[in-house]
Amino acid sequence: MADYVPALKAKMGDWDYYVTVMKLGKVARECRLAEEIHANKDLDELIQREIQDRVQKEMVPYLVNTPQRFYGAIVVAVYGGEPEFSAVKVQEHYLIDDNTDRSSYGFGLLRFDGSQIYYALDGQHRLKSIQEGIRQNPDLAKEEISVIILKHENTKEGLERTRRLFSTLNRRAKPTSSGMNIAIDEDDAVAIVSRRLIKENDTLKMLVLGNLGSKQISPKKVHDPYIATLTTFYETNEVLLGAYNGGLDIDAKFKQFRPTDTELDEFYDYLENIWMCWLDKCPGFDDVLRGRKKAGDIRKRMDNGALIFDDSGKPIAGGNVYARPIGQFILADVLKLVKLQNKSVEDAIEAIMTHVAVDIDQAPWVNVIWNPTKQRADSGKEGRGLIASMISHALGLRISTRIRDLKQKYRDTVEDFRASLLEPIDWSDRPISENVEDEEEDIGES
Repeated sequence: MADYVPALKAKMGDWDYYVTVMKLGKVARECRLAEEIHANKDLDELIQREIQDRVQKEMVPYLVNTPQRFYGAIVVAVYGGEPEFSAVKVQEHYLIDDNTDRSSYGFGLLRFDGSQIYYALDGQHRLKSIQEGIRQNPDLAKEEISVIILKHENTKEGLERTRRLFSTLNRRAKPTSSGMNIAIDEDDAVAIVSRRLIKENDTLKMLVLGNLGSKQISPKKVHDPYIATLTTFYETNEVLLGAYNGGLDIDAKFKQFRPTDTELDEFYDYLENIWMCWLDKCPGFDDVLRGRKKAGDIRKRMDNGALIFDDSGKPIAGGNVYARPIGQFILADVLKLVKLQNKSVEDAIEAIMTHVAVDIDQAPWVNVIWNPTKQRADSGKEGRGLIASMISHALGLRISTRIRDLKQKYRDTVEDFRASLLEPIDWSDRPISENVEDEEEDIGES
């Protein structure tokens, strides 16, 4: 049976193509992935990107549950069907000049004899999510999507030509950066609240760099006013929010559906209180908050309040660990555990700032997340987790690592067999440690 598709005819480079609209049901039925087309797998030579878990975890829930759902056009190649385009002449209209060829606008019908097969060149994840979405909600089949159709010649030369286009479309496709996603996402609660914090809170507005091109704070002078970038600020908030109200599962599904305004207000208040508490209690930040120093000033090594310079006269890096994103990550890891174990976050912050050195050149930071020779921070997860566990243990929190293993890992990391864990911290909300049973004295430990 002949199949007529309303279309616009267009040309770019040496490709003639057609732009049309199809029902999702038709797309789901008739459009295929390359490996599904031939039993002999000829078209497997098209390099397929793996259909990732996000189709099931993110895209299908979005398609099924979001009233404001929208997909961009799917690009498909078609072979067979003897496609034939018939232009439709535009009737006289006052907007059209009398001398214009009314058949040149590209409006028309694209006719197939019914034997055509479509396969996706770009939009394979969308295609899969449409097929699965319709299985979950058949009403989706009535909705429509834009489709760009290119004719594929089923020859060696045609295969090479189509394969090249497939590769170009997928290689040139560039996802938006994480910074851009944070800046524009209106469903991800962490992104929404992070933006709001640096927009509405005057202190955080001053300390968080909103530049989308930067992820880490660097020694560059332009970064001196800041302690975090938008991306690292977001990541810290993601950790902290994970302990909200007994614990939130902040996964892809959580980020896909916007919470209510009331919930967003509660998230905002929760995060703002934590940030303002530790900024208020952290040694060295008073001058920054009062405008007497920049954050970059306290990221340098000092002696009795005076900068220390190297032989070339350059200030030596070091200073306050919490003026760097890695320090904020570790603090967030600890505070999440504090909150999940129903302890006071405010008391924990007070205890940490009072009893744990803030100087990155001192234990427990040095030689774990800070290389004193290169004057460089290492934001790797292993070092971050080690120090977070050490501080958590000092606070008497329950941790998953055996203490003897934690101690040995710390000694191996700093290459000092006499190195000790942090002394237990006596704070008002400190529980009785459940990890002390294997904390016997080691030979050689002072």
